[in-house]
Amino acid sequence: MHIPESKLKEIVIKDGLVTEAVYAKAKEESIRLNTTIENVLIGQSGMNERFFFDALAQYLKLQILHVTPGMQGNAAEYGLIPEATSKARGIFVVSATENLITLAMTDPNDLATINYVEQKLGKYVNPMVVSIEDFSELTKLYKRSIGKEFQRIIDENAKKLAVSKGKDKTLATELPVITMFDTILEHAASSRASDIHIESSQDTLVIRYRIDGILHDIVELPAVIQPALIARIKIMSNLQIDEHRVPQDGRFRFSFEDEQIAVRVSIMPTLHGEKAVLRLLAGSRRPLNIDSLGATKRNHDLLLDCIKRSNGLILVTGPTGSGKTTTLYTLITILNKPEVSIATIEDPIEYDMKRVNQTQVNEKTGLTFAEGLRSFLRQNPDIMMVGEIRDSETAELSIHASLTGHLVLTTLHTDDAATAIPRMIDLNAEPFLLASTLRTVVAQRLVRKLCPDCTESKPVDENLKALILDQAARSNKFRTNLEVPAQLYYGRGCPKCGGTGYRGQIGIFEVLDASPEITDLILKKESAEMVKSVALQQGMITMFEDGLEKAESGITSIDEVFRVIRA
Repeated sequence: MHIPESKLKEIVIKDGLVTEAVYAKAKEESIRLNTTIENVLIGQSGMNERFFFDALAQYLKLQILHVTPGMQGNAAEYGLIPEATSKARGIFVVSATENLITLAMTDPNDLATINYVEQKLGKYVNPMVVSIEDFSELTKLYKRSIGKEFQRIIDENAKKLAVSKGKDKTLATELPVITMFDTILEHAASSRASDIHIESSQDTLVIRYRIDGILHDIVELPAVIQPALIARIKIMSNLQIDEHRVPQDGRFRFSFEDEQIAVRVSIMPTLHGEKAVLRLLAGSRRPLNIDSLGATKRNHDLLLDCIKRSNGLILVTGPTGSGKTTTLYTLITILNKPEVSIATIEDPIEYDMKRVNQTQVNEKTGLTFAEGLRSFLRQNPDIMMVGEIRDSETAELSIHASLTGHLVLTTLHTDDAATAIPRMIDLNAEPFLLASTLRTVVAQRLVRKLCPDCTESKPVDENLKALILDQAARSNKFRTNLEVPAQLYYGRGCPKCGGTGYRGQIGIFEVLDASPEITDLILKKESAEMVKSVALQQGMITMFEDGLEKAESGITSIDEVFRVIRA
């Protein structure tokens, strides 16, 4: 909040909201967490949020807006500010005339935002104060308005949709369905969604977004519009409109706020019609360095060391949605220099990278991972990225490529780093060849990051302490000196995170270095348990330990770590 610290201190102490000692402690904590003092005071020191904003309004001599149950807004007015901008800047349009706009603001001293709105809309701004809690309620009106917009389109065209069976292609090119689909895409992009799920049941069509790895129901629509909406998606993706019995995959692009967003489409037949999943791939959102992935110093150093090698095999493992591809792209970004040739074979190509020769798998034409890899080897690239090892042939070719002077980066589906080694042997990789080529195995998961604007701490009770100690013991039997922190961090929920307490994602990692001892175990075809045991003795940090460290630092919550870790 843009208010001098001396004035903030005067407001909260003069009104008896906190004591001098509590304020001093909150100041220290805000510096450590890189957040504002008022967030610490409200989240950790028990300061009543509503009292604080009442005192702030009184000090600034401004009106305060209190949200009441069932409060309605004028969609035409609050729609003057897009939802993404509203949440990012903590502003909401209360009313608007020809020359004046009244803004509820969580930070009424934010002159940059006031100037932005005045220049954007050509109206003078009359600021009001609104608490973070009340602002969260206001922003829910955006989602309600989307539902109303869908409903308006449906009401106007319900009869036409109901009697037009067998004319899905025609309906898909008409304005109502186009408008509806465009609205779904734009709202998903503004909500930072990575996926859109369009799912049919007997009576309804449910639209869901995956935001920071978690699915959220957005709106329910009548099932009658499902054929036309799916047909629209097929047209956009250049798929077969009249094919409803087999899965189909496609791609298209759309523009949002001066950014081109690629969309990967998957259509699957289900009991009540076809289901569509759309993956939104915004290139500018991907991390470009290892630090932004969330690697600790040890893991950071190991990753940088392994990609400095001129040859060898680097495996990145984890379940679907764990960020494996993002890690590969980050490593390729670091390696991407004019003096090297880089080739990739992917399914699908998620990001367009300059100076990288990227090829899309196409099994219909016989272009599999193995065939693409074999063809690229004839062109002698320095570095190759294979999207995924799915079969014995791809595993064998990847190992042989790394043996013949190439650095090969690829992914595998295993739960942890150690399990990747017996998995490769199960895929008929010769142990002596795997031992000669393997450089590093990276296992990972994605956790949601705590929103920096509403982070608060809570003491760790005995039950939680027992759970942490139990998971830590199962994760690393050699670590006997674990000290459970006295307090851990949580997200209270605020306008900038949509009330979830989380904003963005970060990785937790387990990096297994192929040391001489590990190489010897590969040659002997030892079990994953034995490999992990030796790696732990050599200092490997498990994913749970990495997650616990991030939870202790206020980067994520312990709940998130438990959510993604499967013992």
